[in-house]
Amino acid sequence: MWKHYLIGLVISVAAGWLFLRFVDLEQMGRALAAMNPWWLLPCLAFYVMSYVFRTLRWHYLMRPVAKVRFQPLFAALLIGFLGNNLLPAHLGEVVRAYVLGRSEKVSKSSVFATVVLERVYDGLTVLFLLMIVLLFMKLPEGGGPTGGGITVANLRAAGWLGLAVFAGLMIGLQLLRWQRQRMLKLLAFFLKPLPARLSERGLNMAGSFADGLSLTRATDLLWIVAHSLLTWVFLGLYAWSLFPAFGLKLGLMAGLLMEVVVALALLIPSAPAFLGTFHLAAAFTLGYLGADAGQAGSYAMVLWLVHFVSTTGIGLALLWRQGLGWRALRGRED
Repeated sequence: MWKHYLIGLVISVAAGWLFLRFVDLEQMGRALAAMNPWWLLPCLAFYVMSYVFRTLRWHYLMRPVAKVRFQPLFAALLIGFLGNNLLPAHLGEVVRAYVLGRSEKVSKSSVFATVVLERVYDGLTVLFLLMIVLLFMKLPEGGGPTGGGITVANLRAAGWLGLAVFAGLMIGLQLLRWQRQRMLKLLAFFLKPLPARLSERGLNMAGSFADGLSLTRATDLLWIVAHSLLTWVFLGLYAWSLFPAFGLKLGLMAGLLMEVVVALALLIPSAPAFLGTFHLAAAFTLGYLGADAGQAGSYAMVLWLVHFVSTTGIGLALLWRQGLGWRALRGRED
């Protein structure tokens, strides 16, 4: 695990260094002093609501595996995001599969498959919103006064690259779902050099993983798509609702653009809690939209704090309520 920490740490340090070069600390101090803190309330409310819609979407993704109530899904989800705040390489996704599998007595591999599929839907939804922004929002052509390299051309290139990646992943997952036996036979061929015990275990895990990929009804897919859109619209509202706190008159499309760029940046390996990468992406985006460096840096810092404090606080409370400890965050029994 230390290698993941090291790679993420190096990238986060580099992103943090660029962030500090981009922002003006004196201007940041003035912007923070002038911030209207009352706007933190709707910002937090929109952010928590995005997790409610994430949970509802996960319910439909889990239906082929087990019918799970809202409360254990919500608890596992937030404990997983707590794990992302403390562990490298997005290992919180593994944590929430472990927590839900443990509490509901279902296959952890099947649960993890639904988490992977959820992330694919996230990626496709983000790319859809990027297309909406590019079509309907008037964006600065030259990169904005302090855009940090963000341009319309770069956003389009990121959209096409992301579409290729997520579409390829979706095709691979669907092949495992629709051609289960053939894909498992292919996996068995590649696992032949391994000892029989390890090969059998790998095939069993892949079979459980495939179970979690199947959807029972077409209506489930419609609900998954609807809740994916609601999740990311509320994340756009979370970003948008903080603009007035710094005196910025930007519309909802700007909030959606903020979440799109930050979401794409969070795909890059980083230290736990997305240190550096989150801040740099948010500051660059706001600079691209015309804010000065002080406003951009302060906004990025506060937006990250809303994310970090809420997910860490709620996650710790739910971890304690379930009687779990640090060992659970590492996917181990107490």
